This record gives sequence, C-alpha cells and structure tokens, in this order.
Amino acid sequence: MTFSLTKITKTSSSYEFRTWDPEGVIFYGDTNPKDDWFVLGLRDGRPEVQLHNHWAQLTVVTGPRLDDGRWHQLEVKIHGDSVLLGWMGRRCCLCLRQVSGPLANKPQPIMRIAVGRLLFPASNLWLPLVPALDDCLHQHDWLDQQAQSSASVPTGLRSCSVESQPGIFFPPGTGAERSLQGEASSASFCLDGLWAQGQRLDMDRALSRNQDIWTHSCPQSPSNGTDTTY
Repeated sequence: MTFSLTKITKTSSSYEFRTWDPEGVIFYGDTNPKDDWFVLGLRDGRPEVQLHNHWAQLTVVTGPRLDDGRWHQLEVKIHGDSVLLGWMGRRCCLCLRQVSGPLANKPQPIMRIAVGRLLFPASNLWLPLVPALDDCLHQHDWLDQQAQSSASVPTGLRSCSVESQPGIFFPPGTGAERSLQGEASSASFCLDGLWAQGQRLDMDRALSRNQDIWTHSCPQSPSNGTDTTY
C-alpha cells in the first residue's frame, strides 16, 4: 500500500493477528528504503521493532510472547517525535521517544506499507530476521484511508481457518525430503510422530494449507489396531 503524506491526518495503524510461528515480519513501512524505514515483527514470539531514519537507528524487543495461537490486537502510532506500540488485553506499551519527526516534513511525500514482507533484502536489517511469518491477520486499519493512493492485490492468500493449534505450520528451515534413484523408482510410506522445534507436525493439516503436499492418514492394521508403515 502507498499513502500520500501530504494528505494524511491519521497516523496510527491497528490490526488483529494470531500465529504459532515465533519469528517473522508483521509489517514493513518506509518513505525511503535506504534511510527511512520501520519493521515490526516477532522474534522468539515477542514483538520486535527495527527502525532506521535521520533521528534514530535501533532494534527493540519488548512485551510478552504472542505466538500462542490467540488473537492479539496491536496498534502502532506516530505521535510527534515518538513511536508508540501497544496491544489490547495486556498492560503493555512501548514508547520510543525522539525517533521520528512530523510526517508532513518527510523528504519523500510517499509512504509504503507492506504486510508480511520486506521491500528490501533481509540482510539490510539491523538484526537478521527470517521474514516469512505464518500468521492470520484481520480487522486491520492502515493509516489514513483517505490518503491511500494505491494498493496491490494480494495473491495466493488463504482465508483464516476457524481452528488453530500448534503443528499446523512448518517453521522456517524445516523440511522433509526423500530421494529416489532410477526412472521407475516409487515408494509409499507412512509418517507418524513427525516433530520440529519441539512441536508435533500434523501432515493432514499441512495439506489443507499447501496443495503441494500430498498425504493421507496412516492406515490402521486390522489385526492389532496399530499404525502400519508401507
């Protein structure tokens, strides 16, 4: 999304999100990717702010873990020279003072906001972060809609599932691979008790999230009722 700073009268954004993923980008904003940008993400499940502009360059991690699969309402606001981060339902608020200036005085009159991604290489961050975040976002309100000049059409997004529990996502860097030798090679097998980063992965739930995964529940043996592997 892009916003005209000459038309902005509202300087806050709010949204609700939930995730079991402990690391990734919630949203990124900038007026210039080289010297004026802001990132809100999660690290070890806790909110992290990375900021770079003329007034400040910093990284701050604060607040409780939010990767518990529950809905959390967050708000980010620019107030004078301060950036405020707060979330509903908990008595927590982060106030960063003398880190910003009036939006109307920005050298570039356009602000960009990207949800769930960065608009520059991850290596440009002050502290390395895996950008991909498996989360669900709704009830979002970004800055001043009257000042919004454009918005890209999201592609490849899935609706939020009603049920949420640990194991419905693959953490970054997690994967399974089987190599078959020979043109006529084939294999059929059953996976049971697959774990990653201390959480059990449900392959059937993973299938509902990603059509590139093909799996079925493990068959039951008629003799003893235990899982049978093929």
